[in-house]
Amino acid sequence: MMKTMLFTCSLLFFTTVLPAQNLTVSPGTTLTITTGTVFSIDSLVLIPAADFALTNTNINKSATVTHATPNTYISRVYSFNGISNAFTGNIQVNYLDGAELNGIAENALSLNIHNGTIWKGYTPASRDGTQNFVFTTGLAGVSLSEITLADVAFPLPLNWLSFTAAKYNETVQLQWITAQEQNTRNFIIQHSTDAVSWAYVGTLPAMASGGNGHYNFVHQSPVTGINYYRILQTGLNGALSYSAIRTVNFSSTLPAFSILNNPVTGASVSLRVNTATVLSIYTVEGKLVWTARLNPGLQKLDISAFAKGTYLLVDTDHTAQKLIIQ
Repeated sequence: MMKTMLFTCSLLFFTTVLPAQNLTVSPGTTLTITTGTVFSIDSLVLIPAADFALTNTNINKSATVTHATPNTYISRVYSFNGISNAFTGNIQVNYLDGAELNGIAENALSLNIHNGTIWKGYTPASRDGTQNFVFTTGLAGVSLSEITLADVAFPLPLNWLSFTAAKYNETVQLQWITAQEQNTRNFIIQHSTDAVSWAYVGTLPAMASGGNGHYNFVHQSPVTGINYYRILQTGLNGALSYSAIRTVNFSSTLPAFSILNNPVTGASVSLRVNTATVLSIYTVEGKLVWTARLNPGLQKLDISAFAKGTYLLVDTDHTAQKLIIQ
């Protein structure tokens, strides 16, 4: 049975930095911060305008963000293990003078929240360079994944409005839309078969300046099984930002290969190889005239020395497709 704890006591605003703390809400337990409660954990202050429930949650403080690596945030980042329920209310972040500011002027600090997909900056209601805090009001339905303070003049990387990956014939079409691009250099398209090791498959230059950008890219060589895709945005100032990960599954029921230009009227035959296999070409009389091992992807075979006629293209599993050379 899930246990529920209600946090209802009122606290004074914390404007001094306390010793390091971590908050852990164990699985099966819910901590509910009720409306109007002033709740502080390691100098992060949450004041919900509607009951805010935390379940199976850890909140930790560190010096670096995990969703991006820009150079314009303070060395104080609050990270949730996952994404919280939607938060409505006010947030105050207290900080230390000196090195923790990373050279950012205190009158330029603004609240930045990563909601699990994008970073977004919020205009503060007040900044106090004496008591060292930034207070932001009017947040509505915001999921919390990471919280920090950044320079209002140099916001964190662009916002990812959408990113989709979809089958298009035997390719994958990637489309994404961004907002608030500033000093963006390019977009690096990455592909993986296990969501751990990523390979470069293409680059597109940034096209927007302060507005929305619409991008399209076609991956010509997806593999059989699950294909993982993500986009890495690079900035002129060295900042990085990853999109969400999207997947496309090409079922193993796909044939090992398919002929793209049949009948063949030129000197080569184009194939899409879906699974690594050994392909062989036989005459209709059963004579082997060519064989080779081919890896997945688009392949082009030179058949200029073959006589016109009908052949059989056979894979490792002895699946045959008729090949007509005209």
